[in-house]
Amino acid sequence: MFPAKVQSYNKLSPYTVFPFYIKEFPNPKKSKSSNSLTTLRNRIGNLFREYCSHSSIHGINYIGSAQRSRWERLWWVAMLILSIYGCTRLIQNIYYRWDHKPVIVSFDEKPTSVLQIPFPAVTICPETKFRPECLNFSALSEKFFEGNETGKDTVNEEEIQTLLSLIQICDRHYSHEPYQSLLAKYNLHDWFKETLTDEGICYTLNLLPQKEIFRQENLHNDYHYSTSLYNTSSWSSDDGYDPRAGLLTYPRRILGSGFESGIYLQLQIPTSYEDYHCREAQGFKVLLHSPAEYPVTSKKFLRLTFSHEVTIVIKPEIMLTSKSLHSYTPSRRRCFFSHERKLQFFAIYNQANCELECLTNYTRKLCSCVRFSMPHHGRTKICESYQLECCIQAENEIQLLIANEGIGKESLSEDQCRCLPACNSIEFDTEITQTKYDFLKSYELRYKSRIPADVLKNITSINFAKLAIYFKQAQYMAMKRNELFGWTDFIANCGGVLGLCMGVSLLSLVELLYYCLVRPVLMLRQGRESPPVVAERIMTVRSLY
Repeated sequence: MFPAKVQSYNKLSPYTVFPFYIKEFPNPKKSKSSNSLTTLRNRIGNLFREYCSHSSIHGINYIGSAQRSRWERLWWVAMLILSIYGCTRLIQNIYYRWDHKPVIVSFDEKPTSVLQIPFPAVTICPETKFRPECLNFSALSEKFFEGNETGKDTVNEEEIQTLLSLIQICDRHYSHEPYQSLLAKYNLHDWFKETLTDEGICYTLNLLPQKEIFRQENLHNDYHYSTSLYNTSSWSSDDGYDPRAGLLTYPRRILGSGFESGIYLQLQIPTSYEDYHCREAQGFKVLLHSPAEYPVTSKKFLRLTFSHEVTIVIKPEIMLTSKSLHSYTPSRRRCFFSHERKLQFFAIYNQANCELECLTNYTRKLCSCVRFSMPHHGRTKICESYQLECCIQAENEIQLLIANEGIGKESLSEDQCRCLPACNSIEFDTEITQTKYDFLKSYELRYKSRIPADVLKNITSINFAKLAIYFKQAQYMAMKRNELFGWTDFIANCGGVLGLCMGVSLLSLVELLYYCLVRPVLMLRQGRESPPVVAERIMTVRSLY
């Protein structure tokens, strides 16, 4: 009888299989006369198998395992290639966002008080350009054109030159006539100071001093562009108000919101000043802008007509930029800090000043002259009246050039403006209400028969208008440019993709570096092969019992 253990084996099926393991030990070291290439190949193979058996990257251990068939290893090689391809595509998308869209605009963490921003500069331009006691433009124009029709000399040479000198601040239907520049002097009023604009002489409140806006060394000395109540200011667009400045500083700021905290103006022009030859519309143009921005009243303005009261409610739009974006190039963050873009005529950079200077340079190039209101060198010629059409053409072409830059069609010529927005800026959005304003009727109802005849006569000969400007709220949420993808975010996103697709971590890269560089160097220095890997092979045999 066989033992019980042997009898139990006899009961097994003849086709029962038993797995067992045969350890493969490395071949003995080759002699010194063996081929060095074979030795190197063996060393690399052993090192590769060792890396595959210990690698923390998903799928690598299947590729180098001797237990897997060739088809299994090919399968895992294909999966590894697909994973690498997927990681590469995803990382390319992350890099594109990091390189092309690194900035996000969001609300600032805390509201901004109106005490931290200046009241807007207010530029008011009367549509009536001439005082009749100085010049009756309508009569002179009729006299001039009547002489042209009859062929008679109805005006002398001095009157012709005076007329043509003033045409440039009238409506553009006079643009076919020649003209020369002439600056009139007006009496100054409290708070408002005269400013030279493309509309002629206007009056501005809260504008920074000329020596802070312009580079005086690059300007001519023939006349001033603006005058100011103060020679210095305590505010800048990048840094805001000086912490040492008091409440009553310049540029002026208000203490709160609402009608009582704003400004309230009554504007008046004698009816005898009305002149519809020069301008079809009579009244005032009002422009609200940053104190650091030189006014260009022909581009954007609010109309204030006679016998009306207009209320302007201000909503400042404040744009700030995080300090973390200072290291970015202007093309990446899409804005300029003041120190990054040096203008030729302006000491302060903002988009409006940049575009005005760009227009000036383009006009000088196209027409060989500039308009009287444009900043220029002393050696630059002022355009004559017959060149007004050329100036208008320059405005149209530069507007088209700026529009093309805005949609990404940047010109390779030297004429491109590159007037990106300022990184820190203030714009003023407005809400406007208007109502009828009859000053004479109100005056009569209040004082009735007590009005002296001479006073009543003076009142009836004056056109009145009222203007009120105030902040809508005491605090506003500023917008702020922040870093969307910094180096830390970029590395973290790439690491997340690699970990998701392949299980790669920073130590996995260190491990790969170790087996590619450190391990081979150590093998060469020790003069021996890397420790061989004990491979296991599963074999299947049939039972003979």
